[in-house]
Amino acid sequence: MLSYLKNFVKKNEADIVLVIGVILVALISFGAGRLTSFQADEEPILIQEPLTASIQQSLEPEKAGESGQPEPAEKGKFVGSIKSDKYHWPWSSSAKRIKPENQIWFDSEAEAKAAGYQPAVDFNKWAPADYSP
Repeated sequence: MLSYLKNFVKKNEADIVLVIGVILVALISFGAGRLTSFQADEEPILIQEPLTASIQQSLEPEKAGESGQPEPAEKGKFVGSIKSDKYHWPWSSSAKRIKPENQIWFDSEAEAKAAGYQPAVDFNKWAPADYSP
């Protein structure tokens, strides 16, 4: 049986090498194709309004102010802390760490700058894709 196998391999050596070569080229081509497919230029997904904030607001009970009356949720486009001079995008990690009682909201960058606030260091990192200063 072993001698039969040896004879078969010797007799068909060129064909076996060719088949193995074709299989290797096919596998390498497939792998290269899979690697380059991640680099395709696709339109990014833009989140216009984060749903988590609106869902969280609807689930939280209204907080009472000093007068005992619920305070309306006056929120703008940018948030800052009354304890600093920086403003942030509401979804940034820095903004999420600001306690609700320390938050100050602005409807525009001009309003924040007029109040003496400056953009945070990571402001552009968290900016939406369509944002232009």
